[in-house]
Amino acid sequence: MEKDGLLENAARVGAHLKARLEKGLAGNKGIKEIRGQGLMLGIELDKPCSELTLRAAEAGLLISVTAESVVRLVPPLIVSAAEVDAMVAILAPLIRDFLAANGAPA
Repeated sequence: MEKDGLLENAARVGAHLKARLEKGLAGNKGIKEIRGQGLMLGIELDKPCSELTLRAAEAGLLISVTAESVVRLVPPLIVSAAEVDAMVAILAPLIRDFLAANGAPA
């Protein structure tokens, strides 16, 4: 892991992922918190969101939901910034649309 720079990549790309999510979801009152460390991030919503797993899968993205309202992201340690950008391009609109359809003001 050290030889391949995976920990450094996780820290660098994880910070990029969190920043992109914060930007892509900014201003949405249905987002309680975006938290985590490195590439292990959670997006806490103000309502149960398990249906997002199916919506994301249909869009080609695998996510999980924990504690009923936390979208959990755990991409591989080798993920690139470009792949993170593609992930956020899929996920942010899904979350915004989900919240808008379920009563959260944008």
